[in-house]
Amino acid sequence: MSEPYLECVGCGHDYSMSVVNTRCRMCDEPLEVKFDLGSVPRNWFQTQRAGFFGRRYAPFYSYLKANPALCLGEGQTSLLRSVFATQKVALKELFFKNETQNPTWTFKDRGTACSVQNAFGLGYKRLGTLSSGNMGASVAAYGSRAGMATFIMLKDNVPREKIEALAIYGAKAFKVYGDYRQLYQKLLEIAKDHHIYFSLSDDPLRVEGYKSLAFELFEQMEGRLPDYFVVPLGSGGLCRGILKGFEELRDTGIIAETPKFIGVQAEGNSPTVDAFEKGRDRIEQFQNSLTLDHVLENPYPPSGNQVLRKLRTNNGILLKVNNEAILDAMLLMSREGIFAQPASATSLAGLIQAVKRKLIPADSRVVVVVTGSGLKYPPVLKEFNFLPVSVELDQLPQALAATMQ
Repeated sequence: MSEPYLECVGCGHDYSMSVVNTRCRMCDEPLEVKFDLGSVPRNWFQTQRAGFFGRRYAPFYSYLKANPALCLGEGQTSLLRSVFATQKVALKELFFKNETQNPTWTFKDRGTACSVQNAFGLGYKRLGTLSSGNMGASVAAYGSRAGMATFIMLKDNVPREKIEALAIYGAKAFKVYGDYRQLYQKLLEIAKDHHIYFSLSDDPLRVEGYKSLAFELFEQMEGRLPDYFVVPLGSGGLCRGILKGFEELRDTGIIAETPKFIGVQAEGNSPTVDAFEKGRDRIEQFQNSLTLDHVLENPYPPSGNQVLRKLRTNNGILLKVNNEAILDAMLLMSREGIFAQPASATSLAGLIQAVKRKLIPADSRVVVVVTGSGLKYPPVLKEFNFLPVSVELDQLPQALAATMQ
């Protein structure tokens, strides 16, 4: 049986599993984990297992030395059948995969959990990332759990509340002024000089963590997977990871085919969608990014080119939505009992657009991934101008009755 290795998603060049903090030296594309899928038992999912996904789905993580002590209870998030949005969107079946239930309230914890396992196993004592806030908090939490010194590089426009939310874990935060793409490249150099494991958005092990969502969905839907899977696109790592999980299920013969993917970006930062619409094979850096949520503002997504390739192969759809559509989607999700941050709501906004444009059939079975909690970015609530009813105590009965009319 061949040993696990890393392979460039662009040119196919091979690298050792011990290689970290790098992209392909030949074509500057991301790397991904490859291993012998023939070793995966086809009946693995017939027995339900609990615990860290590296052990729960062990044959798909055969290369990982899983240490449960490093986990924070990530994964096993709810799959919620829609009640109100199904009627609004006019779909037969709609589900929300609620990633707000992860330890730091976003999907990032799946990827961080896997990265930390790898870093710890390779003997690293220092951990870091580049973040707009959410991944920083995740890496800070897991770094603290692993007893690692943690360094978080942030964009210069990250709000204070996001910085405080990661500093509480003891991480050192740096607001870096300058080009985001150049900063990414600079960190790969810094990593070698200071022996820091940077869990960046296209770290192969981070992408491996995200594929666990596909395995969970297979279990939760009892093998009857959706026709379409809708995901917001930032760096592109989440989309790559989930699709890789479905592809591994297909290639082991556990499922017959993968769901089609719908990737969604905000109009204020849409480099991947723009390249898709123009028929290009590569993304171009987006200029003057401005969105409702800093999570959406990656002007040159590290996994953007691979997302383009994969979604074209998958017969997927790429869409962009405006701020009004995102805010409407947030309100619609709230009726389901989910407070999603704007970056998460882009997925539902994109699905609504896809149905209106008749890009998918009305009888489709669809899963929308809710990537992060609205509690991660409360300032967005000012867009709705929510105000309480102000009333004197002796007038409360009348004021309450007035709201019931």
